[in-house]
Amino acid sequence: MNSFDSPETAQRLLDAWKALKQGKLKFPPSLQSHADELLAAPLTVTGLVDTKCLSTETVLVAKSFGAALSIQRAEELNDKAHPPATAINEIQAELFTLFSSLFSALICRSVDLVKDEDEIIQRMKLRVKYQPDVFANSVNQAMDELGEFYNRHSANIYQQAKSFGGMRLVTGGQRHFGPSALNAVRITGLYADTQLIPDPIYPFLISDLDLNAVHLQLAIQLFHILQLRPLIDAKLPVPAVFIFPSFEEVLERNDAHTKLGIEQLAIRLISPFCHGQIQSLEELFEYSRKQETAFLDALMPSGLFVPPGAEPGIQLSASKAASQYLTALEGKRSLHILDQMKQMPVGMLLLNGVLERLRPQYHLFENSSELGAQALLSQPVHWHYFEKIAQTNARDLRSKNVISEQALQTLHAVQDDSLSWLANIPVTTLAQLISNNEHRWLREELNKYTSQLASTGAIDTNDMIKEVSHGLASLVQRQRKSLKDIESKYAPKKAAILTGGMLGAGLVASAVMLPLLSPLLAVGAPAVALAGVASGALIGFGKEKVGEVVEKHHAGKSMLGVLATTRPV
Repeated sequence: MNSFDSPETAQRLLDAWKALKQGKLKFPPSLQSHADELLAAPLTVTGLVDTKCLSTETVLVAKSFGAALSIQRAEELNDKAHPPATAINEIQAELFTLFSSLFSALICRSVDLVKDEDEIIQRMKLRVKYQPDVFANSVNQAMDELGEFYNRHSANIYQQAKSFGGMRLVTGGQRHFGPSALNAVRITGLYADTQLIPDPIYPFLISDLDLNAVHLQLAIQLFHILQLRPLIDAKLPVPAVFIFPSFEEVLERNDAHTKLGIEQLAIRLISPFCHGQIQSLEELFEYSRKQETAFLDALMPSGLFVPPGAEPGIQLSASKAASQYLTALEGKRSLHILDQMKQMPVGMLLLNGVLERLRPQYHLFENSSELGAQALLSQPVHWHYFEKIAQTNARDLRSKNVISEQALQTLHAVQDDSLSWLANIPVTTLAQLISNNEHRWLREELNKYTSQLASTGAIDTNDMIKEVSHGLASLVQRQRKSLKDIESKYAPKKAAILTGGMLGAGLVASAVMLPLLSPLLAVGAPAVALAGVASGALIGFGKEKVGEVVEKHHAGKSMLGVLATTRPV
């Protein structure tokens, strides 16, 4: 058993151990015996120095040298960190330009011209088969440019992510940015001020992710994150989305606080299913192997293991769960890692699956705390783990200084499958709505429908979904009534001017008289159609029609109009 009085102690021991291994640190001759003892110590499953065989004196000496290394590292980081000379929205725009260049280098096509993941797969195969050298050179160049960008800006971007006010959310709970995450951003953008999104591309450049077909998976990640580019290009004063590097892989590899935190989280959550005292991940894996039947009998009914792609609440046998787990990783994990997993006993394999679920959740809690933002998730399975962890750690689900319980439950509700139609709003339209501050208007309107529920105490998720659905339906009905009112307003005037038979010519005439309105009317003005237009009555009727069309156009561009045209009838 390891005993650390603090994460700082674990970090200092690890720093001293690594520095000795790498030859960057030498103890004086009088302390060489302590250096030899420290070097002989193995690392635990999580990569911390195993202190079981270390004397108290060696631990104290190593802590002292580790503290000096920590001070040196902090000074080096301070030297690198400096206020950005470029506006942060320009830096985000540069990041997405580099994303776009890398995507084009991977499949030789602009992201705007690509339909879906299947097209990416087909184009990638052709590119690798027929242009391997060109492919390698162009991808390496694009990745070098992106890597240089990260070297210059990653620390400052992360610091900037801490500075936003308003309703700021940080997404997470998953390793990748896929369709579900993209849809969640679209939906949440209708309500929140800023969404902080961990950069899904950064890990590809700074770590070996043990992936199969790594370039293909990189291209797919780029395809989905680049759908957000209209929100970046809008350069809003308060960014609707902000991409930041969360350093997860680096922290898991080098940071003792992270290693210890993940280990402690796993022990708190899983050890209740084990008989006896479990105080380390080694002991947890050992129990899952030696007491496999007892472990699986307790684990499976708990709902703590959910295979990738599955939903929580579905009861599976251990063998079926293991089969689904491995099948889901086919084609995604490297063959070497997948072969290792296939050799694991079922108990150890499913324990590993739980740990893989917990790691991104741990980072989400950490990012939420560091950035002063509300944690938000995009899939029911991630909410499932988020809530279990919060219960185990006696933590609140919400950041009380950022968001109200009512707002958090509303955000949770709008991600329900019954409201998935909200994700059909194009990102370009979302950018326009946010630039007009209509997301704040919608937030206030929905609050009117949910405030009564919030005032009664604890909020039931199903009740909140009903209230949000009712509120959105009521808002859409209001918009449809507004359009009918516009038609009624102009109907008597049109009837008084002219019969409907002259509509076409009058509309063309008015479009010519008011050329700035032509794009709104979506009509052309061919010369032959204009030749017979001379009547003042025609022009009068056209002006009335123009007024109606323009009012409808503006109504349709509002938040209500967008909701009304998106919501299924």
